[in-house]
Amino acid sequence: MATDLSRDDLEYTSCPICGLNNLEKEFTSKDFLFSRREFSVVRCRSCGLLFTNPRVRENQIRKYYFPDYNPYKDVKQSTFIRKVKGILGKYPGDIHSRILETLKSINAKYVLEIGPANGSLLFFLKEHGFDVTGVEIDRNCAEKIRGKGIPCLLGDLNENMGEIGRKRFDAVILCHVLEHLYRPKETLKNIYNLLNERGIIYLTLPNSGSFEARIFGKYWLGFDLPRHVVHYDTETIGAVLSETGFHIYKLENVPDPSFIIQSMAYCLFIKGKMPGKLYYLLYYPLKLLGPLYVRLIGSSVMSIVAGKVKRANKDAHRP
Repeated sequence: MATDLSRDDLEYTSCPICGLNNLEKEFTSKDFLFSRREFSVVRCRSCGLLFTNPRVRENQIRKYYFPDYNPYKDVKQSTFIRKVKGILGKYPGDIHSRILETLKSINAKYVLEIGPANGSLLFFLKEHGFDVTGVEIDRNCAEKIRGKGIPCLLGDLNENMGEIGRKRFDAVILCHVLEHLYRPKETLKNIYNLLNERGIIYLTLPNSGSFEARIFGKYWLGFDLPRHVVHYDTETIGAVLSETGFHIYKLENVPDPSFIIQSMAYCLFIKGKMPGKLYYLLYYPLKLLGPLYVRLIGSSVMSIVAGKVKRANKDAHRP
């Protein structure tokens, strides 16, 4: 492999949430997608947070987002698969539909997505009439998004606060992004300041306390070492949101069969990749059964809606 992946790119860190060094090692796993390097996950005895430690230095982590990293890909599929996804996309559990319903419920207009990757959600929301903006660290993805007429700042949110200026948003969305961030509290505080008074933050992220995470252990897709540097569960994500000023309105499980299937692939296949036909043979039945298995065992993925204003959250529940 041409890219230099020496051990010199690692750093030890204290807990990224409480800042303490009261740590214990949980397990060692590896980067199943690309480098095959091993990494350790530790738990903070003080606040309970799981995180990767030592972690790849922030200025070196780009080496682990290889060109064929799935979120960056343009989706190209057969006509049959597109038709099936078109049908199931309207089925309960589709994340785009969930987000659209949430945004409509608060009469949102101005929406910021952090880490839009290939831009699929931004394109979807723009088609539904929202005024959307992105902030993306990958240059190619940012350029593709701009090419579709959508403003997209290059870099992370923290370094783009000056560029955003006084603009405020009705909603800020992070889909499978927070677990990648080295300074989550700083980012959440900045999001808080970017929201209108009744604005919301919408998060989707892996739940390291889920049944699936416990079953698959170090093979669980949600750890995705070393790209995921923090591994939240319902308690630790609740704590960091509260500490940065947010009130949780809703916290629920989101069906995502890919976590089960890919975790199985890491367990069963030497290269960690499941043949495409077998993948889809498993994926779509599990997609249809999603609401049922979520009720029975929960899900690897949780979605959270939170805001600045405290209000009744009768709909909220813990996965």
